[in-house]
Amino acid sequence: MPHVRHTESRQDKEILAYEIARKKKKKPDYYKHLANTLDYRQIKDLTYLAIQHKNLEAIMGLLKANVYAASDVLDSEEGVRFFAEKAKESGDTMAEIYFFIRRPISEKYKSIFRRLARQSILKLSLKITSRGIRGQFKKAVPNYKIGMPEFSLDETIQHNPLKIYEKSLNYKDIFGIERKRQKRKVALILDTSGSMYGRLLLNAALTTSVLAYNMEKEDYAIILFNSDAMALKKINQKKQVIKIIDDILDSEAVGFTNIYSGLEKGLEELNKTRDNRKSRFGILISDGIFNRGDNPVEIAKRFPKLHVIGMPAENDAAQGIHTCQEIAKAGRGKFYAVNDYKEIPRALIELLSQS
Repeated sequence: MPHVRHTESRQDKEILAYEIARKKKKKPDYYKHLANTLDYRQIKDLTYLAIQHKNLEAIMGLLKANVYAASDVLDSEEGVRFFAEKAKESGDTMAEIYFFIRRPISEKYKSIFRRLARQSILKLSLKITSRGIRGQFKKAVPNYKIGMPEFSLDETIQHNPLKIYEKSLNYKDIFGIERKRQKRKVALILDTSGSMYGRLLLNAALTTSVLAYNMEKEDYAIILFNSDAMALKKINQKKQVIKIIDDILDSEAVGFTNIYSGLEKGLEELNKTRDNRKSRFGILISDGIFNRGDNPVEIAKRFPKLHVIGMPAENDAAQGIHTCQEIAKAGRGKFYAVNDYKEIPRALIELLSQS
């Protein structure tokens, strides 16, 4: 029997080596499946091969099969050079790989890998972000000036009925429309519980980066929650987006899911300011599955407004989405459903453009 297993293992290694060397790339899970029977030494050898053939998908699969064996290869000058080259073209994959290797990788190279992961996140978030969607409101003002994009007919008629009748209206009597940026106060509340491991940590880094770019002159808080909640950035705190991303890259997605705790912390941040209720709102991103804390629907009612971006859970997706919808309804906000974490930043962009 040991001989049979050894033979099968050798055959699997040969098949996997062939697949790694092919120009046509497969998905990471395909390589992981082929690597499941391989030992530590074999996975190390194939990780070297994947670097030589610049096969990032194969490295991802090998990391999933044995993170320590594959990381042992990446923890080198050769691994750093490969990462640096791929970081220019691989979008969020570099950040996803960082979440695998950040524990076994040595301190000597960890900071380099983190910087490359951060750069890929910033690059992708800038690509996603549109800088022209920040919240604005219209205000009618007297003394219309040439160059104003529009004027208010209603305000002009209301204030100058006699002059309109006498046809003696001039520019000073016309009410123009000024568009002023409405400074919003936003609490972004992100689920980083064990049920959403990996997907949500990567999403948290990307989403907060998108939020920071779109609200660079406005006030926002970032709340991460699992069993408990923590304010990664307080609403009245100045914190560079680079530091925010680094903190998320080094955080953990563990524990149970206490949505109530996350909403409670988000509401606490929003209540630090007493601005117009219309300019204050929360955004919850979660799969809606909670197993700790009170019912989050109850605390949602206390928000000025609470929007929800819901993502299907791996287990009991229908119940999770239903809970997300109930939270948004209780918070008098919008509900956005997405099928994959990569859709969340764009859903956030759309939500901010309408708020």
